[in-house]
Amino acid sequence: MSLSALKNSHLEQLNSEFFALLSTRLSALKIDHLIMRIGIN
Repeated sequence: MSLSALKNSHLEQLNSEFFALLSTRLSALKIDHLIMRIGIN
């Protein structure tokens, strides 16, 4: 495996981990927002 291919696969893995983290954070924020709205109402 070449160095550039190794870098690309590593970057792709970091990207997928980052997006997985981002999506879980976003869903947690949406749930918090819903709870707050329900709490206010």
